[in-house]
Amino acid sequence: MLSESSYSGEMEKRPLLSSKIISVRRSLLASFLASVMSFASGTVVGGWTAPEHPETAGEKMFMMETMEQSSWVVSIYLIGALLGALPAGGLSRTFGRKKFLLSLAIPMTVGWLFIMFFVDNVYLILVGRFLCGLSLGAVTVAVPLYSCDVAPDVCRGRGGVFLDFMLCVGILYSYVASSLLGLYAFALTCAIFPIVFCVLFWRMPESPLYLYSRGRYVDAKSALMYEHSYYNYSGSLVRGVWLNGDDFDITAAFDEFAKLQTEDDALPIEKNLQPAGRKGAFVKAVVLSLGLATAQRLSGAGAIIQYTAKLFSIAGSSVAPNTASIITGIFQLLGSGITIFLVDRVGRRKLLLVSSSVVVGCLAMLTLYFYFLNKGMLENSLKILPIIIVCTYISFFRLGLGPIPWFITTELIGADHSNRAQSCIVSYSWILSFVVMKTFVMLVDEWPVALWLGYTIISVIGYLFILFFIPETNNKHADEIRLSLAKTYHIHSS
Repeated sequence: MLSESSYSGEMEKRPLLSSKIISVRRSLLASFLASVMSFASGTVVGGWTAPEHPETAGEKMFMMETMEQSSWVVSIYLIGALLGALPAGGLSRTFGRKKFLLSLAIPMTVGWLFIMFFVDNVYLILVGRFLCGLSLGAVTVAVPLYSCDVAPDVCRGRGGVFLDFMLCVGILYSYVASSLLGLYAFALTCAIFPIVFCVLFWRMPESPLYLYSRGRYVDAKSALMYEHSYYNYSGSLVRGVWLNGDDFDITAAFDEFAKLQTEDDALPIEKNLQPAGRKGAFVKAVVLSLGLATAQRLSGAGAIIQYTAKLFSIAGSSVAPNTASIITGIFQLLGSGITIFLVDRVGRRKLLLVSSSVVVGCLAMLTLYFYFLNKGMLENSLKILPIIIVCTYISFFRLGLGPIPWFITTELIGADHSNRAQSCIVSYSWILSFVVMKTFVMLVDEWPVALWLGYTIISVIGYLFILFFIPETNNKHADEIRLSLAKTYHIHSS
């Protein structure tokens, strides 16, 4: 068995990877396959808009007696999501990122089977949606943690965006399938996706940091190094999995892992600043993460995605609501796909600023649109505007505000505290989402102008928050990020 490497003295500025050209394909593959579970989660989010007249509309998906029942069917997964997120960080640390992610296929599959077999029982549909929500909430915690563990600094952003991208793929699938299939067939197809995830992901490596923390040094080396045969800790001959090439500096990686196991080495700065600096960096990172989650959720994007068909119906759009939903689903997928190519080149901060500014502009236009609509001052030719505005909004939301808050917490806080912090912040995010979902239907019917104006004002505050407080984390080592937070200045890209 390999011996544990020690870390002493101040941090040496040596990279975890060699100076040769870094191949990130294996790390990105592992992150991508982990995010297949996010695709399964997207089927829970999209395609469940409550119809205005449940007894006559939406018969393929709903057989509810009241709008209140339909509203709960739409939103109950959010309660499951916030409850599923809370213990997810600790459980993934206890059992391992990979094992925990694989286990999340169970509640997701069982939830869809409940819906499939009890399509005429609203209460059992609620149970099924709740179980799916439990899995969804845990996925949004566990996938960023796994991606952070397996991805080097140069591709950390791309690995993080896969969660949002695959969520968009699942949402688009739901928009299309729910308009074509009955609830039974739709639920059947959705129950298959978690099983497909298990088949694809089970051969991926466990988190090397988790393996190291459990004293499984040979297994940790096998996960980091080139593929080879070896005897594991139980004496069985297995074929190793890989994340990096055979030129990888395993000693440097183990030194980094050893440092993360020692609380006193969390911030390699002057000793008289360590306790206060470490605490200050952690508190600041949590505040920044909560602020981003607030800006993300209270921009109203969740309600727009969930109630796209209803929104266009109210706005009097000339495009069929279901068609409009599919169109917006395509645009949000394109926006998230573009982010994959930009996030490690342009940086998180710039994408957040561009995304937030366009979101503010689109919300302001929706406010004006509904104001003039209520005044009866809109010509029929202008009723295509909601489609254009929402497609622009959702594309740019997915460019920055959508994907980045999910994983930037792991960058700001770092591996030593990210398990608990990610769980708490994601749960907070799902609480906000539930509030937005439950209030949207009432407010958009009664006070649409006030609703969109409120989203606009909050998004302006969110933009200013990003502009003045959010640091750049692109291609920065965890120590650099937390050191900058401890010393109360921000890292900006050159």
